[in-house]
Amino acid sequence: MKFGKQMETASFDLPENWRPHLIHYKILKKSIRLIVDELEQRGLSSEWLNTLDTEEAMRLDYIFDGDAKDPHPYIRITIEDPAVITTDDKPAVLKKLIPITQKLTTEPLSIKIELVRDSEFFHLLLHELSHAAALHEKEKERFGGDVDKLEGQLTIAASPQKKDFQQQLEWFTAELSRMSMTKRLSSKSSKMALTQFLAINAQLVHFKHFQALNQTAMRKILKKHDKRSGLRL
Repeated sequence: MKFGKQMETASFDLPENWRPHLIHYKILKKSIRLIVDELEQRGLSSEWLNTLDTEEAMRLDYIFDGDAKDPHPYIRITIEDPAVITTDDKPAVLKKLIPITQKLTTEPLSIKIELVRDSEFFHLLLHELSHAAALHEKEKERFGGDVDKLEGQLTIAASPQKKDFQQQLEWFTAELSRMSMTKRLSSKSSKMALTQFLAINAQLVHFKHFQALNQTAMRKILKKHDKRSGLRL
């Protein structure tokens, strides 16, 4: 099963209000196809871009202008000897960008190629990440409130005057994973504290799963970006 489908299936194990905050992997994948189309339309196929690693006469740099919130990626191709751009195996975009007079010189030449679709991809990815981060902050605050509430409940349940604390603390710890143990606690406050504790742990497990899905989606989509486009982050 492909990862996009796996992520979609796994999302049903999460609370419904969390699902919109997962990275939309399939949408980003489609965005990569647009990047590839734009590059190929300019004569910059991923196969040719990969050959620049061994090309002595040219060098490609993949650069980002702007900042972390507003990135603008572009390609800078440095040609040590413009005169070599005369053969048919060179991309048409280079021939169009380099005047004949410059081809005949031996001075190094630098060409900047803006990447519109690539910029759209990273703006979309950043939007997805900020959406997930907003949920993280919201849930962090909620978890903090739940823990404070549990602390208050434990203060009551664990009072030295309470039988549950004095006689059953060791049992409580050892049998924590068994839901039926609530019937063995004598006080209402102890049962409430246990129920709240288990609920918080279940929520944390779910949220860890949510974060793992987003982290995997992030890693895979960037790997796919590099592989499909030939642009290496």
